[in-house]
Amino acid sequence: MSWGMKEQIAHLEKLLKSGLIGTYRSFEVTEIVGFYKKGPATNFLSLLVAEPEVLGPIPKLPFLNGTRIPLPSTGWDFGVSRFRVSPEQVVEGLHRLDSTGEWKPASSPLKVGKLTAVPPQFVPADSYQPHPWNGILKNNFFDGSHVLELFDREKSEHRFLLDEPYLLRKLAELVRPYVPMGIDGLSDRIGNVLIQLPVTVAAIKFGGNQGGNFAFGPTWHPDVSARPLRVSWEVYEDSTIENFASTAVTAGPASLPIHSKRTGARYIVWDDVNDVILGASAQSAFFGGQFSVTSHTINPKTREFLAPPAEGGKAELFTLVLRDDPPPAASGPGSNPREPWRSKRIFRDSLSALQSRKEFVQYKGAPDAGRSRALADVRWLMDTHGESGVWLWDPYLAANDVLSTLFLCPWPGADLRGLSDGKTPKVCKHCGKRPDDPPTNAAHECTGGQKGASRLSWQLEQRNVLEQSKGNCQGLNLEFRVRAGGAGWPFHDRFLIFPGASGGAMAWSLGTSVNSLGRQHHILQKVPDGELIREAFLELWNLLDAPKYVVWKTP
Repeated sequence: MSWGMKEQIAHLEKLLKSGLIGTYRSFEVTEIVGFYKKGPATNFLSLLVAEPEVLGPIPKLPFLNGTRIPLPSTGWDFGVSRFRVSPEQVVEGLHRLDSTGEWKPASSPLKVGKLTAVPPQFVPADSYQPHPWNGILKNNFFDGSHVLELFDREKSEHRFLLDEPYLLRKLAELVRPYVPMGIDGLSDRIGNVLIQLPVTVAAIKFGGNQGGNFAFGPTWHPDVSARPLRVSWEVYEDSTIENFASTAVTAGPASLPIHSKRTGARYIVWDDVNDVILGASAQSAFFGGQFSVTSHTINPKTREFLAPPAEGGKAELFTLVLRDDPPPAASGPGSNPREPWRSKRIFRDSLSALQSRKEFVQYKGAPDAGRSRALADVRWLMDTHGESGVWLWDPYLAANDVLSTLFLCPWPGADLRGLSDGKTPKVCKHCGKRPDDPPTNAAHECTGGQKGASRLSWQLEQRNVLEQSKGNCQGLNLEFRVRAGGAGWPFHDRFLIFPGASGGAMAWSLGTSVNSLGRQHHILQKVPDGELIREAFLELWNLLDAPKYVVWKTP
């Protein structure tokens, strides 16, 4: 069946029926509106969220930002408006759009493109992977939302943002203080009208129980009578449904037998009587195991060591509080016979779909603030992805760089590795500075390295620094190697690698050596296939598996 405006209106009226998926008394309307010179108000994104709140007075100020926000070098000014309308007004607005082409959710019309109704969608809350929709929708944290969409297929007024993505990023940056919408993460929806209806009639509780079953049960809203539902559960991996179960439930928990306890699990809650979804999850890590309360130690373990000195300062004692998260449940050799071989293949395909913060960060060379920011970003990445291990690959990697990075990984026992080519930045004959010093007007990227006896001297120097600074080595599992004597091959690129990250190996290109992080222009960027970087690192690392290549390792 083709889907058009008439079907969209009928479906909206169905979802608005009190008690079906929620009780809605109004819509909160948020509009990002653009003005080109003296032209009309143009829609850049409209979000209408169904809510139980009653209608209130329309705000006197037309925009949350007060005065219009200019987008530099474009001639466009922007405003963010917010107001409430009744469900009847939304339905009337869709009828008017269908008959006249005018979109007028409130008292004034808004210029829109040629909007096309698309079939309804259901957006679950985020799981271990964030969903770009949830950067736009409002508070989609629980059982998910039905989304009806009017799609601008031409986007004639918005092409300048799509042709020049930096302008879209700038617009997102300008409106974010007024509305928490990640419009740059959902660029294909620019110019659209979105209608969000969160499911609120029931809260879905789920988790593991004894016997390998999956416990599920709805808790109904006090004003809504319980009704029969059906929950289906599946594990979808490698384009195959590996496990599937379905059962009927009205109130109280139901159990579904689960045989495949791994990432990829998802469920859907279906109302057979009314033919509507009442909840769903995105693909998630397995929820199995008993629910337990995590107990944290009163006196957490700490790692103490001497941090590298700041410019002109002295080395100072640094105390790092280690993470005490409970370890993941161990899985026996028979829990999934396809692993780890299949994962090594599919991670190459699935990594492109992973969403993560700090995938692209640009540093413009502020001597102090830039350095602090860059090192803070590396620490954030280690804290987020480094539970199993962190590998650092840098031809100029030295003892102070290891102390500034790997020593600060908060995960006890994590597999920490540093690999250097033993190169040392040359002193500039003009200014007397090294690239790892705060920059002058000229940047330095020096090559060359240590040979023969000087390489041995370099190893001894780095070993001495680490021995003097290592502190108590609490929870530290670190090995630092150097390529020497022609072993392996020279390397140039710098990578931060997380070999055992959730969902597969991940890697970031640093864009510069650790000694220059934040001090000169460079880009920290996630690479599309961390597994390939992990394998390349490991190939060279294994060629250097001898005592003469070890700079330092934890006792």
